[in-house]
Amino acid sequence: MPGIPALDLTFGASALESLQRIAPTWVLGVEEDRAAPALAKSLRGIGKDIPPLAAVARDMTLWNWQRRPLSLESLIPLQDMERNASFLPPALPRLLRVLRQALSRPLDAEPLRAAMDAGEQALTLKHLLMRVRQPGEGAFWLAVCWDWLLRLGREDLPPSMLEASDLGRDLPSLAARLRAEWAALYLPPEQALAYAENLNRSHWGLFADYLRSELHSRLGDHHESARLLARVWRRMPWHPNLTLKLSGLLEQPSPTDSRDLSDTCVLVYSWNKADLLEDTLRSLAASDMGQALVVALDNGSNDDTPQAMARCKNLFAKNRFLDVRLPVNVGAPAARNWLLSLPEVRSCRRAAFLDDDVVLPRDWLTRLSATMDATNAAVVGCRIVAATPPAGLQSADYHLLPPRDGIKTFRDVEENILVFDNCAGALDIGLYSYCRPALSVSGCCHLLSMAGVEKAGAFDIRFSPTQFDDLERDLRVAKAGLHTVYEGRLAIGHVQHSSLAKAQSLKSVGHVFGNKIKLEGKYTKEEIETLSAQNLGRLWQDLEARRSALLQGLPPTA
Repeated sequence: MPGIPALDLTFGASALESLQRIAPTWVLGVEEDRAAPALAKSLRGIGKDIPPLAAVARDMTLWNWQRRPLSLESLIPLQDMERNASFLPPALPRLLRVLRQALSRPLDAEPLRAAMDAGEQALTLKHLLMRVRQPGEGAFWLAVCWDWLLRLGREDLPPSMLEASDLGRDLPSLAARLRAEWAALYLPPEQALAYAENLNRSHWGLFADYLRSELHSRLGDHHESARLLARVWRRMPWHPNLTLKLSGLLEQPSPTDSRDLSDTCVLVYSWNKADLLEDTLRSLAASDMGQALVVALDNGSNDDTPQAMARCKNLFAKNRFLDVRLPVNVGAPAARNWLLSLPEVRSCRRAAFLDDDVVLPRDWLTRLSATMDATNAAVVGCRIVAATPPAGLQSADYHLLPPRDGIKTFRDVEENILVFDNCAGALDIGLYSYCRPALSVSGCCHLLSMAGVEKAGAFDIRFSPTQFDDLERDLRVAKAGLHTVYEGRLAIGHVQHSSLAKAQSLKSVGHVFGNKIKLEGKYTKEEIETLSAQNLGRLWQDLEARRSALLQGLPPTA
């Protein structure tokens, strides 16, 4: 695939140099919903004295609003910049004024928010329908509930609420923008593309081109996807997610088929989730396994788990499925170590761990294996998304913040291990579909080098029953001088959520907090500062290499 034409983007270079000096954590990502407005606000202040950052601030403010068009927090700064905003299309200021007036109506949204927070779905929908029908109020009430509507998993509801409102009459461009977002999350890409192509580019140019690029990528048309994304990247060459994503589109794809995989094992452990485990094993059997060995461990279940394993055994090649049963539940770290200790596993070069409630694409194992081979990583993970529409992001690449940054969990305990979750449950429109170094990846699906296990060690059983055992091991991998890679071009569907998100009882919450305190006790502040600085250094080096390759019009190296 040809690269994009060579560009004179000295602006991008000087902006990145300034950002690396002033905001070193910029490289971690700028799309997290809570962080994006704050970053743009900081840049608007700093940019008064640093011209390259003033340009970044302007374009980031525009992009933030196009990404979040119903957010007053994103809209107001953009409109406030209007008098100096020659960078805005002439048609946009009027839309901004009308929308700000609509979103600023003195209406009481707290009862509706309380109903959403309480899980009162039917009550919320009943009252929302009455409110969006009120003349001039549609945009306001949709702003309150749009994200909630998208996440319900009901394909019919978001467009129905749009139809019920007066948005199509008063703000047709905004209505089209919201429909395009819904379509990208719920419809097949060939259908969603028509909605994206219907967007008014004078209002939504950056987002329209980005969304079209993402949908072409899902259709397998990577050349057109790269062409459209390059148009966005020329405007925002300082954006880490866009740089990484465009770089990945222009790379020659690694071979992911015809792999023997006899040197690889796939390890699954489960406790009392027979139905989910059976679905996972059937999904696994339908994927490209080559001659990989599958080992399934029943972690002391008292349900139908043994029968589920027996029903699935014949789905795999002869002598390539091994089932192990423990008499009691030993917890996740010990179950993983038990699997890693088996002679059949120790003879393998690589071991992939899977949760027992995943939906796998056909090429998942060949992709992870190809990335491990290309990068010589000790750990390779991937993008974890909800298994059913809409594709909510559960995890992407994780990175350590410097100990002084981030939101702390405890009041009276020194806390240095602060992980930046750069997707933080966002809806997945492809902004994390890239490959790069990481400090840690999700344990839901990750591939380990057995040589790396020998050097860095297995999982620490002190983090039983679960939580932070993956992160703690990834920290040891980094301390041992080994590397972790996030392969976000691969997405795995996850039926349930992380153990942290599922922790609801006081006992389970106590286990999570207790394990966090154990984690803090294993590492000094100096060790975490060193690991964080090394991680940030690798990320900046990787980003600059990819940017340079893009400017030269050459396919970048992995």
